Amino acid sequence: MDLTIPVKNLALTDSLEGYARKRLAKLDRRLRKTIPVRLILKHEETKSVDTRYVAEVTAALKGGVIVRGEQRASTVNAAIDGVADAIVRQIDRYKTRRIRSKRDGRGLSEFEREVAESFTEGSEAAEPEPPGPAAPVKVRPAVVREKRHGVRPMTVEQAAEQMDLLGHAFYVFQNVDNRAINVVYRRNDGDYGLIVPEQLTA
Repeated sequence: MDLTIPVKNLALTDSLEGYARKRLAKLDRRLRKTIPVRLILKHEETKSVDTRYVAEVTAALKGGVIVRGEQRASTVNAAIDGVADAIVRQIDRYKTRRIRSKRDGRGLSEFEREVAESFTEGSEAAEPEPPGPAAPVKVRPAVVREKRHGVRPMTVEQAAEQMDLLGHAFYVFQNVDNRAINVVYRRNDGDYGLIVPEQLTA
């Protein structure tokens, strides 16, 4: 593990660094190769004392897979404990998924076909509902935050794995097959869906 520990609004003492390295050393026991790991430690003046210390971990696995976790706590050590456990759980889920995929002998094309079919099955137009009482007028919500997301070429399977590792409900990526921007998402039934944008003609 190639660990870097930038800090904000707190001092990185030898004892704190040693504690962080000890708690994150469990990553080395789960991975065969040395990976870059970035642990950001912050102290924020929040109203709740239970969320003032923040520990964020980003780890780059092979194949461009990124594992990320964040934990808030009343002490910096507790925040480190929480994020270390969270990252380990994500890596364990990732390895289990990879092992099952190899054991089942499921190829990439079959996975992509299942994703596409699950999207098609769930995209039928809903039956129109009978008119009801007029709803109260609501103020249109405003866009209050812009988040930039770098996309990289990957397969549908890799995008689904990355989505699971990040704990997101969807993931935007560039499909290696057609270089188009696609979105993989998790359906309510637990399967995956794939959104493939198409250019509309006027």
